[in-house]
Amino acid sequence: MNAALDWAAALDPLLVLLALLVALNLWATGITALSRAPRREKVLWVAVIFLCPIVGSVLWFVFGPKLWAERR
Repeated sequence: MNAALDWAAALDPLLVLLALLVALNLWATGITALSRAPRREKVLWVAVIFLCPIVGSVLWFVFGPKLWAERR
């Protein structure tokens, strides 16, 4: 168990944040692709997500297509 804790403590926080940001961008892109939004809207959201990674992901989370709301 100590080896796992030592490995986790040695991680660079910036790399962890970068990995989380990439995962969030990929997740947002996947949900956008699966949504029933028009193609133009999907392309615009993907462009916003990847051109402005931090702000784009937050904007997508607040205003983007909601896959879970459409499936009810």
